[in-house]
Amino acid sequence: MPAANPCGALIYDAKNVTDPYWQTPLVTAHFVNFTSYKNKFNGAIAEQVGDVRFENFKVADNLVAGIEVSLTDVTMDGTAQINGAVVIGHSINADSRTTSTFSHGIITPRYENFQVHNVHFHNFDVAGKAAIGSCSHCFHSAATDSGARTVTFSNLQFDSSVTKKIQYQYPFKDIFYDLDGTLTGLGAKSWATPYFAFNEQPECQVDLAIYDGLLCNSSVQVRRIAFHKYAPSYFEFQPLLITQLDSPRFKALN
Repeated sequence: MPAANPCGALIYDAKNVTDPYWQTPLVTAHFVNFTSYKNKFNGAIAEQVGDVRFENFKVADNLVAGIEVSLTDVTMDGTAQINGAVVIGHSINADSRTTSTFSHGIITPRYENFQVHNVHFHNFDVAGKAAIGSCSHCFHSAATDSGARTVTFSNLQFDSSVTKKIQYQYPFKDIFYDLDGTLTGLGAKSWATPYFAFNEQPECQVDLAIYDGLLCNSSVQVRRIAFHKYAPSYFEFQPLLITQLDSPRFKALN
């Protein structure tokens, strides 16, 4: 039973938290069989979601993205997801504005816990269009997350008309985890991430033309590193660069 503290707030002994709903199970929301096309912004967009599934979506000829999800920080990994979609950059009915405008097929959130499964991509081959983008609504340093968030993918199919699979967005620090190799082509549990020279490793290869960065096989792990409550304050907003101790770049600094 909850007990009252001197201030009158309720404290639940089981978890020592004030949230009375911590034992409430998630209720999955399924949005299914949705078709959207020729929008001046997105075919489908969600701002902040919990256990929400977009299933069997069909989107085409949208000027920003087919599907975009912004925030998934109120749920756990494997809940918020796109599961089943056909995403078309430009159809045979596309107008000149569509075929001349850069757009993404799917833009992933600026937070953790999002997954993308069972998606077919078609016709991302004009105006620099790309099948997958990152960090929704991350436009500049004052209006973005610090980056390096992980999104999980599986069972992706790219038609031969997809010439650009990934085009990362600001701040260009993202981690795409490929469960089965259908994103990277490097087998199960492989990785895609933006290119930084200090991240080059023998297990990784550079592909800027199609993947806009590095591809790494399953023998390595790609992880986010973040520091909180640091001092002195002049470290604020400074980029964090990490390399190996035996790296030639590190030795050149000493």
